[in-house]
Amino acid sequence: MPEAHVTGIGTLPLGTYDRPERELATEVLREAVADAGATLADVDGLYMPKPRPWTKQKFFSTSLIGYLGLDVAQNSETYTGGTSAGKAFQSAVADVRAGRVETAVVLGVERDSVIETDDYFEYILHIFDREFGAPAGPSVPGVYAQSLQRYCHEYDVSREDVASVVVKNRENGVGNPEGLFDSGTSVEEVLNSGPVADPLTLYECPRPCDGAAALVVTSDPDGPAVAGIGRHHPPSHLTGVRGRSLASLPAVEESAEMGLSDAGASVADVDVFEPYVPFPHVEAMFTEELGLFDRGDGAAACARGETRPDGPVPVSPSGGCLGRGHPPMVTPLLNHIEAVRQIEGTAATQVPDAEVALTTSEHGHVDGTTTTVFREGEA
Repeated sequence: MPEAHVTGIGTLPLGTYDRPERELATEVLREAVADAGATLADVDGLYMPKPRPWTKQKFFSTSLIGYLGLDVAQNSETYTGGTSAGKAFQSAVADVRAGRVETAVVLGVERDSVIETDDYFEYILHIFDREFGAPAGPSVPGVYAQSLQRYCHEYDVSREDVASVVVKNRENGVGNPEGLFDSGTSVEEVLNSGPVADPLTLYECPRPCDGAAALVVTSDPDGPAVAGIGRHHPPSHLTGVRGRSLASLPAVEESAEMGLSDAGASVADVDVFEPYVPFPHVEAMFTEELGLFDRGDGAAACARGETRPDGPVPVSPSGGCLGRGHPPMVTPLLNHIEAVRQIEGTAATQVPDAEVALTTSEHGHVDGTTTTVFREGEA
């Protein structure tokens, strides 16, 4: 079975765009294919997270195939919330490994700037239980606020330590040329930035934005290898895992174990982590699920500097959702691109001697997670 490698990447700076999604998608696809030293005629697989409902163009992948004249053996659009791009990428990897596709493009595009607030809330309500949940008017920050309350209560975690995760990621994101922010912040500014869903504040919530990214996956050994893939979904939907605390993330633990096993590696082999963590306590809980820190110590470890790019456990050197910006259908691919750059030594905030990188994607309240492990390719 051939090993899958990332041989090309394409991105756009996050922000606001007045061009239609197809133009943004075309730009990053062409950039990624050129970066791989390939042509559009070489592409025989196209994999995408299904664009958001407010994207005017439907049947997006087939429209793009026709527009660009691609002749593909496989194409798909996946929609499972925030894991959509992560699962699309893993599908491409599986097809390359199996020999069904030789040159796969994984593409994500999103324009959050085009939807009105009321329409967005109506869309969000549809992800909750229509009979018992949606009528109460829940929100995504509201669900995460509950887990933050439980995390702080269960482990006596200080809000200052949680806010330090935002400070660290904003500092990392300032160095990211594709990110939204040009300045950092402080613990005081984070905690005083205004309430969103008690106790979450504005700066503790990810900034929605427009963006697009693409990766080329082939069996060519010139690029970093996709060494392992894993995924897991526990029996829950947005309101906490049955029999487990809201301060736990079993999907992270299970998917990471699967991905690391597939890679023939352990968490101790990972040099850099680029997880999908839309709220600061989720990053802390993520590190605890992987056994990097004791339960309840993840936020304090960040405050101690242990998860900085120059620390022993570098987490989110790109800035992640909080320090870079967060178009959910694109975020997993941005995490993968950061992993590729770290291994190639070209990241904006480079972790020294990074050879193995672990990324995740998640949806809802981390009810479903994908894990992807990258390592140096063997030319």
